[in-house]
Amino acid sequence: MSGNFMTRFREFLATQAELAQRQELLNRPWEEELLHWSRTGELHGHLVPPRGRRRSVTRDGWCPGLRTEPRQPLPQKEHR
Repeated sequence: MSGNFMTRFREFLATQAELAQRQELLNRPWEEELLHWSRTGELHGHLVPPRGRRRSVTRDGWCPGLRTEPRQPLPQKEHR
């Protein structure tokens, strides 16, 4: 049973990390102009990012440019 709890806890933490990354990108809207690949496989932006610069997407490939698309829920893991 504790394994199930730990799995769910890790999923919770991963979701919180994704949401925090999204909020960070929303707080820096100018980064959408930096070239990056979205999770849909589209190239967004038009400026070459500075050397050593963070990516303009979350770990799962979300970027603020995807906000114009219908809302997609965070990926859910199947619980057993």
